[in-house]
Amino acid sequence: MRVATLLIAALAPALLAEGGAGTFRAGTSLVLVNVSVLDPHDRPVTGLSEDQFRILDNGREQPIRFFAHEDAPLSLAIILDTSGSMHGKWNRALQMLAGFCENLAEGDELFLVTLERQARLLTDYTSDCAEMQNALRLTQPNGPTALLDAIPLAVEHLRLAHHPRHAILIISDGGENSSRTHLSTIRSLAREANAQIYSATLGLESNFARTTFPGETQGPALLSEIADFTGGRAFAIDDWRRIGDAAAAMAREIHDQYVIGYQPPSAADDGKYHRISVKVQREPSQPRLSLFHRNGYRSEQ
Repeated sequence: MRVATLLIAALAPALLAEGGAGTFRAGTSLVLVNVSVLDPHDRPVTGLSEDQFRILDNGREQPIRFFAHEDAPLSLAIILDTSGSMHGKWNRALQMLAGFCENLAEGDELFLVTLERQARLLTDYTSDCAEMQNALRLTQPNGPTALLDAIPLAVEHLRLAHHPRHAILIISDGGENSSRTHLSTIRSLAREANAQIYSATLGLESNFARTTFPGETQGPALLSEIADFTGGRAFAIDDWRRIGDAAAAMAREIHDQYVIGYQPPSAADDGKYHRISVKVQREPSQPRLSLFHRNGYRSEQ
């Protein structure tokens, strides 16, 4: 089980104003947890009620103080791999970006981070995908892949977002070979940031099977691990004909989530990591559901 975005929304505006999206103080705020619920066909499940959910903090069930199911606008960071390993997959990467843009909701905002030897902010916040796509017209994939370096840059820029709901989409083959940032740093950052990470892993088709760039074979596993501990999902695109469906599924899943809030337990100011789990009660005759959410938070002493 995984926990999606930890949000401090209208229920704790003062905390948001302080930029403390990953900070929780008992008695002053709620821990708000976004949860994606999918059926066996990976479709979002709607219509669940508050009394069907249970939420646990370090194994102890907590009373639900806030519950909502709504499709609110979000702030989105797009991380696009423009390194040399993407040369034969570049058209598919642009196709994925276009497909995702077609499924954005009114009010969403997004910015674009590209990465080669270094990560850089290519376009700032916009609601116009054409602006982002035009900025890529002269881009040609080249150089090594500093994939992990792009994530802290995206998280930092999300601090300037206009919406409390955040997400990151990585379009890449995952062939990390040049970053100074370690995966352990990404883990710590994910526990503090209010952003879940989704990835579209390209380059799994047979004509891409011969690896020419270091780290490429480990790419799908790396992107899957990152998505897993942030509460997002990794989509492995093994057929170019699935790009449109994958883009639509990601956009739908990011928007269609439940928000559950609970008061942090009295021991939540101990500075330790608190593991969160969410369960949904269902009838035995109903199909098994999949829940995606980040697995905890670190409290402030």
